[in-house]
Amino acid sequence: MMESFYQWLQYQTEREDAVGDFAYTVGQFDEPTPARKKISGHMLWATWLVDKKATADLIEAFNQAWREYQSHVETLA
Repeated sequence: MMESFYQWLQYQTEREDAVGDFAYTVGQFDEPTPARKKISGHMLWATWLVDKKATADLIEAFNQAWREYQSHVETLA
């Protein structure tokens, strides 16, 4: 079974970079869940961050983390 983005982030919390900071911050919250059934993972997280009033730096760290997660998923496929 493929790990979710949230699960992947849990392994990134010790990193000393923006992705590690993002992972640590997100770890303080429950994993976001979709209100609608047809929503992509990226859109779910982006919407969640906007709802939480995330800073531009946090959104940039999310985008970096998302790219790394996608690369991770592709290597497992």
